Amino acid sequence: MKRISLNRKLLWIVLGLMVFSQLIYLYVNVRSYQNKYSQVVRSNLHTVGISLQENLNNILEKGISVKKLFGLKALLKEILSDAPELAFIAIHEPSGPWLYYCDRKIFLKGQELSGRNEVAFLSSLTSEASLSFNLQKPGEAIQGELVLGVNQELIASKVKEIALDTGTIILVSILATIDFLFFIIAYTITLPLRKVTAEIQLAHEKRLISLAISRTGIDFLDYMLLRFEQYRSRFKEEWINLTAISRSLTKASGKYPGGPLARESLANMKTIIDRFHLGGETWTKTLSVESPVLIRPTIFLFVFAEALSISFLPLYAKELYRPLLNLSEEVVLGLPIAAFMLFTVISLPMGGAWSDIFGRKKAFLTGAVISAAGLFLSGTADDILELIIYRAIVGFGFGTVYMTVQGYIVDVTSTSNRAEGMAIFLSAFYGGTLCGSAIGGMVADRVGFSFLFYMGAVIAVASIFFMYMFIEEKSIPGHHEGRVQEMENWFKVMINALPSPRMAVKFLSDRNFAALTIFQSIPNKICLIGLVYYLAPLILKDLGTTQSDTGRCIMLYSLIMIILSQGVSKWSDRSFTTKAFIFWGGIFSGLALVPFLFWTNTFTVALSIIMLGLAHTLSVANQAKLASQLKVVKEAGLGPGLGIYRQVERVGNVVAPIILGALASYMGYAKSLALIGIYTAFSSLLFLLIYKEEST
Repeated sequence: MKRISLNRKLLWIVLGLMVFSQLIYLYVNVRSYQNKYSQVVRSNLHTVGISLQENLNNILEKGISVKKLFGLKALLKEILSDAPELAFIAIHEPSGPWLYYCDRKIFLKGQELSGRNEVAFLSSLTSEASLSFNLQKPGEAIQGELVLGVNQELIASKVKEIALDTGTIILVSILATIDFLFFIIAYTITLPLRKVTAEIQLAHEKRLISLAISRTGIDFLDYMLLRFEQYRSRFKEEWINLTAISRSLTKASGKYPGGPLARESLANMKTIIDRFHLGGETWTKTLSVESPVLIRPTIFLFVFAEALSISFLPLYAKELYRPLLNLSEEVVLGLPIAAFMLFTVISLPMGGAWSDIFGRKKAFLTGAVISAAGLFLSGTADDILELIIYRAIVGFGFGTVYMTVQGYIVDVTSTSNRAEGMAIFLSAFYGGTLCGSAIGGMVADRVGFSFLFYMGAVIAVASIFFMYMFIEEKSIPGHHEGRVQEMENWFKVMINALPSPRMAVKFLSDRNFAALTIFQSIPNKICLIGLVYYLAPLILKDLGTTQSDTGRCIMLYSLIMIILSQGVSKWSDRSFTTKAFIFWGGIFSGLALVPFLFWTNTFTVALSIIMLGLAHTLSVANQAKLASQLKVVKEAGLGPGLGIYRQVERVGNVVAPIILGALASYMGYAKSLALIGIYTAFSSLLFLLIYKEEST
């Protein structure tokens, strides 16, 4: 029978209850909003109707017939432009014939209304879809009826927006729950049980009767451990007495006749007794059981803090735009993203060295504080140059944290479970990206861009709390603090951590390494940064898309990566066709942007982001896998070699907004993306032709 782990059982139970309750909340919230919003709309339209009724009644008092109202078109058009809740304004006689009809497109009167669909439409209106007001002179019969139509499409769009926002919150809460629930299970159940098991195993292997066993915090289990400790205590006392008797008999065996058989029996008994000893009091080492799951909420919170600005950063840059160095506006708007990516690239090797020298906690503290400061300052920026500088600060801190958490995962995993540890890292990373971009998009319209930068700074600082509260510093040979004092200049060590130009030239001179990076990795990064981080928010803004919908479009990439990346990676591992996966991933990455050559709408943006996510599930993991198998990488050492690969790969991150900005200044956003798509697909073909399989 298939066994289901405790983690999975708890996850399904908690997520099931949460999703069920959230769906009920979604239904209740949407229905409540719809009713209340409809009431507000009708109240506003009632006020408009009373005002218009008074104006028309004043005209009727002057002896003008309701059939001969002049200048009505201009008046009604002005009212409609000022009241988006209005669908139409109409007037009809008490007997029923329609005299006037006006909406945002047409104005009809008298005979123009005969036989038109508007008549059937107006005749079928219910009281819930319109408001009616009598037109009459004081004390006389009703001469006509004023009808104001409620804009049902507006109400439906608002209700849809609320439903989408609530649904997005449900998705975000599910992903956040997964990250924090795994952490809670590990911290409160899994790791305490592992520690108890390890201590019992140690006591068994070392024959330590007095070794103290930790408590788990689980009542029934701690009760059993207490009974076990009591049993061990009684056993210890009896064993001491038995040992004393054994020693007395052993000493007496030489004085009293008993024969060889008795002496042999006593010797065997002594051997059995000596297998145990009371060494618990002298055992000073503390068992430490660690897991990469513990750092999951730390990663999630930190990445969430940075991702809050993904969906609106180009728009924020546009608000602060000032001419800079004779560069086009499109290029300047991409510079904050380019600065962030550039300093992230610079800080990756330096952050890794810092983490190795000073420890994971201090390195994380340094990186998180730097990022938090950069986020806070980004919210205070007064011009584009300041924003570029502040985003560079955020990028430097981000790269330091990125390398630190990866270093921690390497510390607490072995070769047997390191892939699982990295999967945990990627899951938390993409989860934080998805949740941050979605929440940032929804909140930006309501609180403004600057507030979200301040919020990000606070959350980045909060991630430090999780790092220091729940992560133990692991002592690694060669990484102790004494190493710092031995260094004449730690700053020189940090600089030396950067890859040398000669090493980069050596790697790029290798045919296969150049084919992989120049024709696959870099173009794929240009597609990702250029579309998701840079041009998508600008295109959607020009299309009139709300910031909430922009955030939802941006999050689609991370959602695809979370759902499919691990499954596709396992599939590719079984198929042994790494090169084919990379090739088709590059082709699909290019094809994802080609639709912009023909259409530019919200659907095209969303579809391209989804296609790009699907393409990258095929290629990204396999690119790193193929890089690790290259001879030039193996010769340099897997760690340093992959470090060079990551540095070259991220060149695409840095140049993407600059290249696309330059292209957009000449041919517009959509055609620039389409051109990059064609280039990426063509590059994938070149990779297929140039890359040659290496003999293992």
